Amino acid sequence: MAHIIIGAFTTAVFLLVIISAQKKEPKVKWWHRVLTFFEYIYFIFVLEVIVSFLQEGAAKGALVIGTILGFIAVVWAFLLYRFVFSRRATKEK
Repeated sequence: MAHIIIGAFTTAVFLLVIISAQKKEPKVKWWHRVLTFFEYIYFIFVLEVIVSFLQEGAAKGALVIGTILGFIAVVWAFLLYRFVFSRRATKEK
């Protein structure tokens, strides 16, 4: 059941990213798309690792690994927003 919730949540997040990107119309290059795709896959990986630890009964392990991997995912998402999807990044010189 948790895997279905994770899939639904990540699909909703992915659709929100697509919708907001279409509204802002940034100039996205091919490698921006690749980085965004890998961030999406990494985000799913982090959630699945946390669920796996919780299913094994290791709540402290889920907290530690979730914090470490989640921090990396949040920083990556922030950098993607700042340098790829931000309006300032698309201004012409």
